[in-house]
Formats: sequence, C-alpha cells, structure tokens
Amino acid sequence: MKGSLTIEQRQALRQLQKQRRDDDGYVKVTVVLMLDGGWSLGSVAEALGLDEATVYRYVRAFTDLGLAKYLAHEQPGYWGLLTSAQLAHLCREVNTQLYTDCKDLQAWLLRTYRVAYSRSGLTDLLHRLGFPYKLTTPVPCQADALAQTDFLDELAVLEAHVERGEAVLYYADAAHPTHNTRCTRAWCEVGHERPLLTVSGRERVNLNAALNAYEPTQVLLDETSCVNAQSTKRLYEQLLAAHPDKARIYVICDNARYYKN
Repeated sequence: MKGSLTIEQRQALRQLQKQRRDDDGYVKVTVVLMLDGGWSLGSVAEALGLDEATVYRYVRAFTDLGLAKYLAHEQPGYWGLLTSAQLAHLCREVNTQLYTDCKDLQAWLLRTYRVAYSRSGLTDLLHRLGFPYKLTTPVPCQADALAQTDFLDELAVLEAHVERGEAVLYYADAAHPTHNTRCTRAWCEVGHERPLLTVSGRERVNLNAALNAYEPTQVLLDETSCVNAQSTKRLYEQLLAAHPDKARIYVICDNARYYKN
C-alpha cells in the first residue's frame, strides 16, 4: 500500500501517532504509515515486534473500514459471560455466603443469571477476581468485636499501672494435657503397615496457671485433679505470696465458671 495515503490522511496519522504514543493505537497508526512509506510487511512486523498475521490484519482492517473507522475500531478483550455488575454481585455473594464447592456457586449463577460455567472456568474466574481456595479462619462463636475493642481500652489503663510499678499483670488459663499416643506420617513400604505402640491408658493432667505478661518466664502453677474454684483460690494465693509489695494484681482470664466463682 505504498503511497496510498492522501496528504491529509498522512498528516492526520502523524498527529495521532504523537498523541497515542503510550497506548495500543500508536502501533496501529505506525503500521499504516510504515507500509505507506514503502516498508515491506515482514520488515514492519520485525521492526514493531509483531507477527506478520497481525500486520496483515491491520492492513485489511484499514482497507475495509477506512481511516476513521480503523482508528475507532478497537479489538475488545474477552469480557466473559458476566457483565461488570454481575461480577460485582458474584463477589458480594462469595463474601457473604460460604461456598466450599464450585458446584453450589455454579447452581447460584445458573439460577440467578441463567449463565452456565464449567467447573474449571468458574475456578479460573474466581482466581482472577481475587478469591483463592483456602482454609477458613476459626473465630469464637460468641466473639463481640465491640466488646473486644472496649477491652483493649481497659487493658491500656491496666498496663499504665504496671509500667508505673503500681501493679502486676497476669494472664491465666487452664490446660488439660493427655498422655496419649498420636499417629504421624512416615515413609512406609507399599502394602505394609508401620506399627506404633500405644500407651496403656489415657492419663490426663489438669493445670491451672498464670503467666506474668511482662516477665513471661514467671509462671505460677497449680496442678490438680480437677480445675475448680478451690484450684483457682490456691493459684491466686500463690500470686499474692509472689507479690506482697504490689497494691494491685490484675489477672486476665476467660469466662470459665471457676474463674467467676
């Protein structure tokens, strides 16, 4: 198409080439100018880093559509089966409802928008939208975010007393370790079992303990047959004996009954 452009078309393309230097339109304009200047199709492809089929497609589009339509015509990327509003609705659905399998989400899309996705297609779509398939995060069922925020404010006041040397702060909880054998994974020959001797019983130890928040190596412990109000009383007596010079001893614990007695 050497010399096929008019002077007006060539000037318009030069102007557009300057304006569109940083977008895809620059390549489309440059292809036409280079071919008009006598470059071969293969030389244009090599110079611009394109394949010859792409250059040929640009030439064909310019010839069929004319200059104005050629520049206005952009090859749209594949958007997918859902519109932007539907994709946003899908994101809200995944964030509000728990979907452990693509099948349920496939059914929701079919029911809501009459759009059928394959399992692999829906998996790829979710990944593109920023939804990896991962473990859920356990959260206590009675957790109160507002109450926890208030607690942090109260904790700051307690810590201020500790930093001034007026008090000590402990975290208390009970633990119940069990002396028992647990199987683990190991390299074993195919078709053969690797035996692991178990203990003769399931002995349980009950520990009621408090840990100094500012000196974690200081742990006071009451080992007992049953963690109850009496065990908690003995633990607190240890705290009093350990800090006779402190005006206050703060103990942060959970809602177990033996801590409320």
